[in-house]
Amino acid sequence: MTSAASQPERGRHAVVSVVPLVPVWRVDRRFDYALPSKLQEVVKVGSLVRVPFGNRRIRAVVASLQLAPTDDLEEVVALVAGAPVAPGRMIELFEWLAQRYVSPLGRAFGRAVPPRVRMKVASPEALDIDPAEGRRRLPSYAGGADLVHALRHEPSTWSVRTLPGEDHGALIIEMVNAALSHGGQALVAVPEVRWGSATLERLSSRWPETARVDSAQPDNERAHAWLRIGAGAPLGAGGRSTVLAPAEHLRLIVIDEEHHLSYKEDRSPRYDARRVALERARLQGASCVFVSPTPSVEAGAAAHNGTYRAVIPHRADDRSARPVVETVTPPTDRIFSHDLHERIRDTLVDGERVALLVPARGYARAMWCVTCRRSVRCPTCESGLFYDRIKETVRCSHCGFGAPAPDTCPHCGSREFRYVGAGTERLSEQLSKSFPGAKVGRMDPDVIGDIDQHPGDVDIYVTTWIGTKPALRPSVALVGVLDADSLLRRPDFRAAENTYQALAAMAAWAGPASNGGRLVVQTAEPEHYSIQAVVRADYGFWLERELEERRELTYPPFTELIKATGYGPRRQGLIERAAGVARATGARVLGPVEVRTVVGEGELEEGVEILVKADEAEPVARELRGILASAPAGSRLRVDVDPR
Repeated sequence: MTSAASQPERGRHAVVSVVPLVPVWRVDRRFDYALPSKLQEVVKVGSLVRVPFGNRRIRAVVASLQLAPTDDLEEVVALVAGAPVAPGRMIELFEWLAQRYVSPLGRAFGRAVPPRVRMKVASPEALDIDPAEGRRRLPSYAGGADLVHALRHEPSTWSVRTLPGEDHGALIIEMVNAALSHGGQALVAVPEVRWGSATLERLSSRWPETARVDSAQPDNERAHAWLRIGAGAPLGAGGRSTVLAPAEHLRLIVIDEEHHLSYKEDRSPRYDARRVALERARLQGASCVFVSPTPSVEAGAAAHNGTYRAVIPHRADDRSARPVVETVTPPTDRIFSHDLHERIRDTLVDGERVALLVPARGYARAMWCVTCRRSVRCPTCESGLFYDRIKETVRCSHCGFGAPAPDTCPHCGSREFRYVGAGTERLSEQLSKSFPGAKVGRMDPDVIGDIDQHPGDVDIYVTTWIGTKPALRPSVALVGVLDADSLLRRPDFRAAENTYQALAAMAAWAGPASNGGRLVVQTAEPEHYSIQAVVRADYGFWLERELEERRELTYPPFTELIKATGYGPRRQGLIERAAGVARATGARVLGPVEVRTVVGEGELEEGVEILVKADEAEPVARELRGILASAPAGSRLRVDVDPR
């Protein structure tokens, strides 16, 4: 086993250059092996093979194949999987993935390999393509007919802003029909599927042969579907990893609910599936379509400046889809205002259901000692603890610490507590007293695993954000958001974006005013543009103002971000080196600041962090690779490009 550069110029034979699937920096390169004659007909670029590596035999991905001298080269042992796991230009994609997201090559290429590979894969079935399906719903949007035409004839990038409550599955079926009218393959990525995905179910219903690679499938079925895509299955669908599925003849990538946070991977390589989809579409000459009722700032700006082509609803359709939206001042002495109380009463009298969005689960957000006027804090991270009265426990939402609720104040020994900030448990209790004839149900992380607790037939549905997912929420006529300000005031430059997207989703849940839909938002900042955009049902109004803020503060889409965090006894030196190489590329560096990161249940690790703002992230990422590869023992540098 030696590098190709050291080969003597003798007899030339088949040689493969492979990337070992060893996720460490010391083998962050390709290695050359002789390809025995028995494998020359079956091994291709992108094939998964087994090779000798030191005293082991490991799996590796073939990155190139050429004629070269083979003296002193060890031989490839076997072909592991029949179809290539990184066919065509996907070798370039995985090398780009490793470079941009600062990961060893072996770890990046490991994302090409499913959990199991020794499986028989039948020849792929052709999809029942119906071109007429591409002329039904999409053309009712401004630019929709142009999208259908482009998908049939030319690769391009699109942002599709949908109406609230639109059937995304039906739209994507139209896109797939148009794109695959002349053959090829399509990939559809959806956000997290833990609680189900209407889009995936719609696709599977239309085309039962869809290769599902989402986490809801058992490992063996997901692996089989992955290999089917490599063998030529026309349609693959699943979560964010779908953008890395081995479709060699790719014509279309669709990212559904493009604004969703779950498209960002939290393990190395920490890729953003949306950015990967763009690069892959560029490499393979495919179309890339982002679909969302509330596109991210980045997608909205790209559509606005012409980088993406746009499909948008007609203004009259936008307005007709919105509910009645009211903003009310939050009360200081109770949970919900008099106005909201009246709206709940009127809705129940009409025989309709109500949903109330609460910022916290449990009985109270804090236990506060009446005597010493201090709150009970987490012993691990000093965050506040929320209180669950049914279980008589306290829990930290930051680090996961949990314990029985204390009988006495840990600071002064007093037994008198006040419970501050109502959670779902306390609000449900109070609503049952205020509306004794109504059935009240909860949906929060404490009850979501209990099927008997699923409030599908309740009158008042009390939930945290987890219960607002389309697969879980019931049909309602009134949605009340009890604390919109908790979203707006988060210390995050995306707070206004997240607030707008969350409230727009609540408006879609309430349904159009023509059907009796109403959204009531309790906020002390009713004039904020994120809230006013929901009142007006005007995405452009919101985007224009948010771009002004981002431009002034030089945040995306006007820069690209890189977050670097040092850990261990020599973390300060690592961060200083990272800041130095970033500044040398012309980037701006904010920090360092001390941080504490959750590394296990109830465990925190001290670190030092910087935030890099660069015109382009990749030059900075290339320089940071050397620091990660040479980090001293016991210390490490964590790099997150495109952090969310």
